[in-house]
Amino acid sequence: MKISIIGSGVVGKATGIGFQKFRHEVIFYDINGESLTSLREEGYEVTENMNKAVCNSTISFICVPTPTYTGKMNFSYVKKATVNIAKALRKKHRQYHLIVIRSTVLPTITRTRIIPILEKYSKLKAGKDFGVCVNPEFSRQATALQDFLNPSRIVIGELDKQSGDLLGNLYAPFKAPIVRTSLDAAEMIKYVANCFLATKISYFNEVYLICKKLQLDPHLVAEAAALDPRIGNYGIYGGRPFSGACLPKDLEAFINFAKKKGVNPKLLEAVNYVNKKISEEKTA
Repeated sequence: MKISIIGSGVVGKATGIGFQKFRHEVIFYDINGESLTSLREEGYEVTENMNKAVCNSTISFICVPTPTYTGKMNFSYVKKATVNIAKALRKKHRQYHLIVIRSTVLPTITRTRIIPILEKYSKLKAGKDFGVCVNPEFSRQATALQDFLNPSRIVIGELDKQSGDLLGNLYAPFKAPIVRTSLDAAEMIKYVANCFLATKISYFNEVYLICKKLQLDPHLVAEAAALDPRIGNYGIYGGRPFSGACLPKDLEAFINFAKKKGVNPKLLEAVNYVNKKISEEKTA
């Protein structure tokens, strides 16, 4: 299968290299010349030409950032990539193409914003001329390639059966359960996972603070609790705020998303509060 990676940062690089290990033809696209230079030096095919990336592939994975500013997801990078992919699709002479959203986007974004943009700028019809899937990643920045190659599950949100079948075939060699669902549900699954991980870390940070007040060993308490297989040891060591490229931004974006939908996410707001409190104590 011929695959183009649109956005060759941590997620895009791991996705492309991972698929190439399964003998697929991969071409990396990015506007960052340094990222492409590094990949080129490692022997991978790269381009700064979107038309070349799209027209020489059957599946395009959008892997651009979705940072959070003032509590809101920034859609601009995804929008720009989507517009340029759509324009390139017009030059494929109606050859069926699958667009896969690997970037983290809030529920309904693909259905209500990405697909309309693709149709508008390509002059093509979703579900007929091109397919769309949401395929969230569940990787850690430091071990992105290993996490891609050894996933706990593969989530495929599909516009239609044709879209899902094509992506499902691509992932068929992977030894992991494949969950096929709607576009909206796949987007939601990603945020549910990240917000739960953030919640677990903040919970054990509160346990850490209480143990300190009681002059108890917080690590011993947490480790003993984590022996319960329903809990596990991820995020149990208190005194450390959650940080990185995903959990803080996704938590804040999801809190604001929920509020706009008329839901008051008090638990998630408390999770955010605890994390900021721990961050302040650490820098004090």
